[in-house]
Amino acid sequence: MQSDPKRKTYYKSVGARRKQAFKDGDAAATGRHRGDSLHAAFAQYITTGECDVSPVYMEFWNHLYQFIIPFNIKPVWAEAPLLPEHQHFTNGDTSCIWSKKGKWLGKPDLIANFEGVNAVIEIKTSNHPYTKSFDRRQFLKYGGFYSYAYASMQTAAYSQCWKECTGETIDAGIVINVMRDGLQMFVVEHPEMQLRLKNFRKLAKDYHAAH
Repeated sequence: MQSDPKRKTYYKSVGARRKQAFKDGDAAATGRHRGDSLHAAFAQYITTGECDVSPVYMEFWNHLYQFIIPFNIKPVWAEAPLLPEHQHFTNGDTSCIWSKKGKWLGKPDLIANFEGVNAVIEIKTSNHPYTKSFDRRQFLKYGGFYSYAYASMQTAAYSQCWKECTGETIDAGIVINVMRDGLQMFVVEHPEMQLRLKNFRKLAKDYHAAH
């Protein structure tokens, strides 16, 4: 097996890997930048009907765009509050909602009436599919389960924030995983939301105890 001596395949840090990815012309390999770009494009599209997307991420965007077209979505939050009565959640360039009870805050991707259901929607980009369950005998698939569990906890935590900040109840969470070759949507229904919220509360409690 031959290798290119000019190309490093071992990186001392995530930052070094990202720099190498950009040098290789594969900007789509840098997950955070990809996610931030897609989030910005989605927020712009959902509020104006237009958006700017880098050609590097067009494959990801096309899947998301084709997915959302058929749905009736009435947003109240898209990376920031959209209604006049919610503008106090923005300070300068920063927008967030919070839970005084749980002592956490954050910025949801989207809060909207989604086909008649009030939902918190988290949009993720990934190089692998997510899964709601995990077979311990298939360790290599744990990453997909962990990614889903993390995203579903986010929807539950943001739902609690929204309820405390506005008095409005969220009916469900929605996790959208956009990949280069397709898209997945998961609905986090109320019983699961309660379980995920319980898990997140424990994480927050342990964090505050340690800090």
